[in-house]
Amino acid sequence: MCYKTKGSFFYTVKKEVPTIGKLLAQLKEDIDYDGSREHLRKLLKKIGFLYKKCKTNRQALIEKPVIAHKRERYLKIIMDNRNLPEELQKDIIYLDESYIHSSYKLKKCWQSLETQGFTTDISKGKRWIIVHAGTAKGFVPNALLIFSGVNKQEDYHSEMNQHNFTKWVKEKLIPNVTEPSIIVMDNAPYHSVVLNKAPTSASKVNEIRLWLLENNVPFDVDLRKPSLLELVKKHKPEPEYEIDVILGQHGHTVVRLPPYHCDFNPIELIWALDKRKVASHNVGASDVKKLTEEAFNSITVEDWKNCCEHVKKIELEYYNRGKTLYNDIDSLIIQVGADSSDDDSYIESSDESMSEQVDDINQGASTSHSEGIEGVEYLDFDLLE
Repeated sequence: MCYKTKGSFFYTVKKEVPTIGKLLAQLKEDIDYDGSREHLRKLLKKIGFLYKKCKTNRQALIEKPVIAHKRERYLKIIMDNRNLPEELQKDIIYLDESYIHSSYKLKKCWQSLETQGFTTDISKGKRWIIVHAGTAKGFVPNALLIFSGVNKQEDYHSEMNQHNFTKWVKEKLIPNVTEPSIIVMDNAPYHSVVLNKAPTSASKVNEIRLWLLENNVPFDVDLRKPSLLELVKKHKPEPEYEIDVILGQHGHTVVRLPPYHCDFNPIELIWALDKRKVASHNVGASDVKKLTEEAFNSITVEDWKNCCEHVKKIELEYYNRGKTLYNDIDSLIIQVGADSSDDDSYIESSDESMSEQVDDINQGASTSHSEGIEGVEYLDFDLLE
């Protein structure tokens, strides 16, 4: 479940003004959240929420219209595809990256005075980076990549960089997706490397002038930098992403998740299911890489189907409520951080909660709204063989 979207979820689905008390009750119901009111308040502040006075004199947690716009645009693409006759629909492939430490184990186990359970490690140990993709029909065959991280001090996204991601797409994803498909990914920087990058305030004046000339934008040679940048702003094209071009050459369409909406990606539930399987078998000096591969092999098409159906319900709720949302609420602003990717601490704390959601989904639960880089070792080609 994404804590970042729960505030706006009250507006879009429940049509209520969220409060700490309401959020706490909802989180307890959805994911068995056991934190206190104060812990939840600190968590909300940490991820960028503000409790502030609105123009309408209502105090609430509210979201930026630009995020809602991106959500509406994403949902339209997905819904348009699903509304086509079945024979014309494209497969929707969800991809993502995650990680797991060699010390990843269950936090609780049955034990007694006579029978002691296993012990957890103080050190997190070796970190393995995981990349995979799947659809409602199951995993993309042969697309799994697991490699060891070397930088323990940085977020795992620093190691799954543009070079490694592009290499995986070319050698593991594209060869195993035979039909034109919709490829869903998040907004990680290495997913969104721009080919036609326009000048910025960091660019030199001569670079800005050159860009204007190359793009046939007339300008007065006496204009200074601020005015030149205004011309760039007016005439810069829509960004063209490197990975979109690569996948487009094979007939695929790339669609990016709206910021802070990881609940639209069923592979998040798959990660939790896989990690729970690993934790249940990680006793003693186990080979976590091997356990992870075995766990992925045990995840069935039915698991994927259930997770995708769960996401469909969430999407439909947002889509239906979006028709009337802005007739009811004057201004929605959420001040959030600049990075839509979850940090290590968030992922660690939410794995068990996500696993509980997977249990509910697989049991047919009725709830429909749970919810150059330094230090990088680039992959050797034999890792992808």
